[in-house]
Amino acid sequence: MVIPLGTRTIVSAQSLPGSCDGMKLTAFKIINAEFPIDSLLKLKTIELSNHQNSFSIGYKVMDSLQPAYYYYKLEGSDKNWIRATNSSVINYTLLTPGTYHFKIKCQNRTAGVSREYIAFRIDINLPFWLNGWFIILSFLAFVGIIYYLHSLTIKRLMAVESVRQKVSRDLHDDIGSTLSTINILSLMAKSKLQENPSKTIEYLDKISDNSSRMMEAMDDIVWSINPVNDNMQKLLARMRSFATEVLEPKNIDLDLHFDEALNDIHLDMETRRDLFLLFKEAVNNTAKYSDATHIVIHMRLKNKIMKLTVQDNGCGFEVEKADSGNGLNNMQKRAEKLKSKYAITSEKGKGTTVILEMPIT
Repeated sequence: MVIPLGTRTIVSAQSLPGSCDGMKLTAFKIINAEFPIDSLLKLKTIELSNHQNSFSIGYKVMDSLQPAYYYYKLEGSDKNWIRATNSSVINYTLLTPGTYHFKIKCQNRTAGVSREYIAFRIDINLPFWLNGWFIILSFLAFVGIIYYLHSLTIKRLMAVESVRQKVSRDLHDDIGSTLSTINILSLMAKSKLQENPSKTIEYLDKISDNSSRMMEAMDDIVWSINPVNDNMQKLLARMRSFATEVLEPKNIDLDLHFDEALNDIHLDMETRRDLFLLFKEAVNNTAKYSDATHIVIHMRLKNKIMKLTVQDNGCGFEVEKADSGNGLNNMQKRAEKLKSKYAITSEKGKGTTVILEMPIT
């Protein structure tokens, strides 16, 4: 039978008759909780929690006409038999986990020491945090945390390496090629300086244009890798600022609207940059080639699809016959990198519309 008092402290009890039959156990208390001693002697086990490791045992002399001395011992804690005092209570406190045997016997002044005694077996188990299963689980959890932190470190290092490679590639492709062009144009301008000054001026104009493009490209790279700009609000503000700066000198009216829901989107560095450069190319094309007087730029979010529309009322062109050039090709490539649907429609005299539909995960 089991008394449900907690977890895994076991007390076995047996009563052995002896010459000290004038003694009787009267109480068994565990931290002020008392259990009937008669019931205790009938039970095989009592379950207690591991922190209930302080208890007391009470006894009394039934026959005062037989004077005797009483001795007790808790094997596992006491090395020797202890002679009881006049107190009728024996206390043990804060026992460590383990197996104990409590024994009590008497010495009749005329019959000598009895070899028979009353005994209890007490097993106090380890607390759960010292059990093997808990130690194993804790070790596995510790290893898991270390592995997780190591994985985060590796991911951060890989992300840094990816940024470094991308910046290096962009500098080589955009800045390096432009610098090579400027170098060639400067040499050509130098060679034509004396014999053809007008040609030299043409070369210098091209050098100026290439320098401006290079500065813009450098500015785009620096902006995209700056952690301060790692949110959608900063991207939308930059798009608004760019459109205003480019279209206002051309006297093109701007109707621009961004849905507020876009502010909650998070885009990684490359996606943010490719989206901005595609938008930039579309606005630049309108400013340079469309002869438009009005442009509508809308961006909205619906059903996890972000839709960007750039529509002007300019002269338009035949898309099938248009020179793809770097501008249209770059827009197509960036749309593919963004895994987006991209379409450009135009008709002479009816303007041009660029639509990008990008899934948001």
